[in-house]
Amino acid sequence: MEKFQEAVSLLSRSIRDILSSLDDEIKRQTFEIRLRSNRPIMLIGLYGSGFVRKDSRFCRIFSSDCVVCSLEELKESFNRICGYSIHTHQNSINEGFVTMKGGHRAGVVGTAVRDSNGKTVSIKDVSSLNIRIAREIKGCAKSIADSLFKDMAKSLIIAGPPSSGKTTVLRDLIRILAAGNEKYNYKVSVIDEREELAAMNGSIIGNDLGINCDILNSYPKSEAVFLAVRTMSPDIIALDEVGSVEEIKAIEQAVNSGVKFILTVHASDYDEIVTRPQIEQLINTYSFDKVCLLSKDKVCSVKAVYDSREIQDEIYRRRCDAGLSDLL
Repeated sequence: MEKFQEAVSLLSRSIRDILSSLDDEIKRQTFEIRLRSNRPIMLIGLYGSGFVRKDSRFCRIFSSDCVVCSLEELKESFNRICGYSIHTHQNSINEGFVTMKGGHRAGVVGTAVRDSNGKTVSIKDVSSLNIRIAREIKGCAKSIADSLFKDMAKSLIIAGPPSSGKTTVLRDLIRILAAGNEKYNYKVSVIDEREELAAMNGSIIGNDLGINCDILNSYPKSEAVFLAVRTMSPDIIALDEVGSVEEIKAIEQAVNSGVKFILTVHASDYDEIVTRPQIEQLINTYSFDKVCLLSKDKVCSVKAVYDSREIQDEIYRRRCDAGLSDLL
């Protein structure tokens, strides 16, 4: 509930007052707040999705009594999220997000402004904000830690669809593995490019990531991987949302140093795991032991754990089947 209040504190005053008066249970279960210009405010959480009435009651069906976000309220919320300094966040805005205090993230869409080469250089006329509330669910990664990391460090890919809790699970797994106790005392380097995992406030870590971790805050992932290996001698490097060619190349080169990796990728099901090129490239580094797939029906819940060799064999089998099909 504190995380909900922290996130809404940066919205326009009128919206903040209405959302702050919601029932406590709704606050606890909400993980997304969607604001659209001249459209109703939508909440998404463990309860599904719904709207907010003018009396601050949650409802599932839209009616004329539901709160509508005006263009002025949207602009004010956007400016407050950016600390009234949009240009300092321009690079991340061009990528579609702004990281808020506390590790929350605001997705931003509007009209793209492009240069002569077709590259997006800014966004004007912001029309939608999607506030994703960063949550700490302590213990949600305990089963993963106990089954995979009790005896030795391993490399793990955490896969899941959007809003399945990948970042939340990763955050809790870091906390457990870097606890500094008799059971788990791994040195973990956390690469927090988007400032969501640690929620740094200056040099102070905002979220509980254990005591034996080091935060590389705002570094590009591909650069931070080499920096962590050179300077922090980690047992494990943790990254969120890996996908670019540069990031995968950095991981491939760093595994030769003996460091293990825990990272997250987007994949809705087993079929996506074995067909996504990024996952295939990671598996082909021969450095990952397991792939953990999160459920799309229950947040932060493990649906299945696969051995990397199984994934690799399935990728090869499908390639062979596709080749035979082409010949026929």
